[in-house]
Amino acid sequence: MSTPNLQALGWDAAWADWLASSKYAGAAVGRVARMETSVVTLWGAGEPVLAQLPTRLKAPEDRPAVGDWAVFQPGPPTAKVRDILPRRTLFERRAAGRRTQRQVVAANVDVVFVVSGLDGDFNPRRIERYLAAVAHSKARPVVMLTKAGALSEGQRARVRADSEAVAGEAPVHLIDVIDRVEPDAAEQYLGEGTTAALVGSSGVGKSTLLNHWAGEQRQETREVRARDGRGQHTTTHRELFVLQGGALVIDTPGMRELALWADTSALEGAFPDIEHLAGACRFNDCRHGAEPSCAVRQALAQGELDSARFESYLALREEVEATSAEVEAQRRRSDARSQRLGRRPGSRSGRR
Repeated sequence: MSTPNLQALGWDAAWADWLASSKYAGAAVGRVARMETSVVTLWGAGEPVLAQLPTRLKAPEDRPAVGDWAVFQPGPPTAKVRDILPRRTLFERRAAGRRTQRQVVAANVDVVFVVSGLDGDFNPRRIERYLAAVAHSKARPVVMLTKAGALSEGQRARVRADSEAVAGEAPVHLIDVIDRVEPDAAEQYLGEGTTAALVGSSGVGKSTLLNHWAGEQRQETREVRARDGRGQHTTTHRELFVLQGGALVIDTPGMRELALWADTSALEGAFPDIEHLAGACRFNDCRHGAEPSCAVRQALAQGELDSARFESYLALREEVEATSAEVEAQRRRSDARSQRLGRRPGSRSGRR
């Protein structure tokens, strides 16, 4: 098949200027449309290009992501990725496993659709967590609550109020593309050349949304489970799709959990109400515990701030601070090991 050209994939003058002024001037470039363990599929060079990754880009924290721009060396015999262009936005999470490291989910995304089903999946605390990750990514968040057709008007109004209370400045849409409840609410965010990503738990309807936007079956979907009314996992890998109107959408597998890879500044985007209150605290570094003249605690006592939301804020703050501490401890251990081996601290053999 023939792939869209670079401009249709989002390539612009800023990307071109960076490439022209870099050591890769004149090199072939493509956008990562699909990611495997050690091979990426690149679009933008006519036919899809399967390019191998060098060893230094195979570690989970270094690996390219769908949405990345990659400089590559064409074959024969095999195309090889040379490097990844600097990322404008980056949706990432803490990777599963004992070692503290990040996992890149999608790169160079303009809009992230946080998708939650209005069934057993709906959880305001989970939405807060995703919004913190989007705030860290620097992309624009949009909350899409699917399967709204199963709710009455009164139920929808209550869910909307609950969701808007945790969404901050992110718009909230209750939709159902099957039962025709605001099925085209996302069109305003899917302009030509825009790159969007769909994130959320398994079975919330991300693939159904993609198929609706595309006007055809692009991803497999399944019926909801009879025992709990929830959708079933279908997407097994991250992949880039081009819609007829020229928008680009990255569909991602459902996440059983989203462990944050961020710093505390991400909480400002996810909890603007708490951060606004914190500005009136007596101490600039107030932790909203036992400090005197804490505006956040005062708002809690007066019922102006929901206690469950505040507890969620504290839990996420503790999580990102713990991760940051673990990363710093790993860095110190790595530097000490490098010094013992006679390498420059902060370097790693085989890494950029």
